[in-house]
Amino acid sequence: MLKKRVIPVLTFNGFALVKTKQFGNPRMVGNPMQAARVYNSRNVDELVFIDIFATKQKRKLNLGVVKQVINECFMPVTIGGGIDSIDDINALLQIGADKVVLKSVALHTPVFISEAVKVFGSQCIVVSVDVYKDKDRLKIYEGINNHNRDAIDFIKEVEELGAGELFINDVLNDGMMNGFDVKMLENISVNTNLPIIASGGGGIPDHFPELMVNPNITGVAAASIFHFTQYTPFDIKFSINKKGYPVRLFDNHLNDGVNL
Repeated sequence: MLKKRVIPVLTFNGFALVKTKQFGNPRMVGNPMQAARVYNSRNVDELVFIDIFATKQKRKLNLGVVKQVINECFMPVTIGGGIDSIDDINALLQIGADKVVLKSVALHTPVFISEAVKVFGSQCIVVSVDVYKDKDRLKIYEGINNHNRDAIDFIKEVEELGAGELFINDVLNDGMMNGFDVKMLENISVNTNLPIIASGGGGIPDHFPELMVNPNITGVAAASIFHFTQYTPFDIKFSINKKGYPVRLFDNHLNDGVNL
């Protein structure tokens, strides 16, 4: 059985790290290079770094900042924000990114997914889907101008276009730290064969193992639990491992002496 991944997420506003609640009210939480350095010392499985304002502000990622973050990491790094061309992806891979996250371009120009896959391979193309519940349907969230698109239909299209992985963001649970919407994630999982990184809701280590029964969920992503509690990625791994699911464990998790 493949080992389950614990993946810290760094969300960036162009100047500093921020953390949102239900995709609003971003709160500044630190410096991206320092955070990447701490996570690297804790031997996390992967790191996701996303500039959450790049597309909205119609600007490109700051490659200088991204390169500094990547240089702090010995784990795979996935980068997202403002990506809408083959050149954008190539530039990120050239400076050391392992995968890229596509969101707005995947939603509005889905054929770009297949174009990117042809050039770079599906293994490095992750599609981010911001999902929220609307009565008995799952829809895609796009800020105040909510996209009325059915999330399940879009996920099926993404898979057909060749994406390699899904990053599912639960909008209503973002930053709330009250636990994951397991039923929602199960609903998504049964409608795709793609591996899923689940994000949104983790507040204590015991929230995470309940997702692991789902074989399509190969990774759990988190931010608030690391920024606002004493818990570390190892605490989550230990909780998952106690329930019998395989994770990568290291003996030096207590040696860095830094909380994040």
